[in-house]
Amino acid sequence: MLTTFSYIQHDSFVHRLDPRTKLIVLFAYSFAMLQTSNVWIVAAGFVLALLYFRASKLTWEETKSTWRLVLPLMLLLPVINYILAQGDVLQGLDPIAHIHVIFSVPFLGFLSHAPYFGTTSLVFSVESIVFFFTQLMRNISIATLAIIIPYTVDPGQIGVAFKGLGFPDTYAYAINLSFRFLPTIIRDFDTTMAAQRARGFELDKLRGGVVGKVARMTPLILPVVIGSILGAEDIINAMELRCFGVDKRSWLVELHMRRDDYWLTWGCVLGFVALTVLNIIGIFYTQGPLHVIHIQGIPDFLYK
Repeated sequence: MLTTFSYIQHDSFVHRLDPRTKLIVLFAYSFAMLQTSNVWIVAAGFVLALLYFRASKLTWEETKSTWRLVLPLMLLLPVINYILAQGDVLQGLDPIAHIHVIFSVPFLGFLSHAPYFGTTSLVFSVESIVFFFTQLMRNISIATLAIIIPYTVDPGQIGVAFKGLGFPDTYAYAINLSFRFLPTIIRDFDTTMAAQRARGFELDKLRGGVVGKVARMTPLILPVVIGSILGAEDIINAMELRCFGVDKRSWLVELHMRRDDYWLTWGCVLGFVALTVLNIIGIFYTQGPLHVIHIQGIPDFLYK
């Protein structure tokens, strides 16, 4: 019922990377891809993200519960954006005098005048469809890099990694606890569900509406919530007894970057810097190669 992000041990290139490297790859890639809607640049990043996932040796069976949650969400976001924008492409992107409309359908949407909501047209054009798939590839590639982290990083190294990136001890330890706390809640939920089923509780036959079903799940939710609160209080008391936050802390685990970490880190950082520079320069040069990330890059044959 709950999606888990359990660490899976493999002997892979990604597993051997320093946790800080994986975080830098995620942040650098995300900020770089958010600056462009050029279909070729985003498609190249999408392929690289898939190759990175393949290098982790994670299988579909091991991560399918996560993908079943993430993929519908990644598809839903571009669909909602397409409907709200009524098929328009991003403003300021590739300033074209007219779009190449394929067809349009009647639809309900927002109007610029009273009553501000009514019948309008949902436009399907070459530009809007390409922009839709560009958004989809961007979202899935960023989600792929994010999913890899909990599956390939030992939970005991999460806090050390954020501390190594310059985060204060309090923030690093809070993130570390969150990665440890979620699997604990899931374990308690599974234990409670098994105990309630042994007592005759039929989870698959809940009747009523949404409120009614939630009310009937009280025998599952209440013990887990109370147990989580008590567990959190125990952790707080233990940290206070050790004077956490009073002085600078030391960490038991020490991380060391290898050659592969440096190459990958610098490659991602330089890629982010290059796209940022092109983004800034492209504002002043509205044509030519320096304006490349401000255009969609749609192939000519799609217009014919």
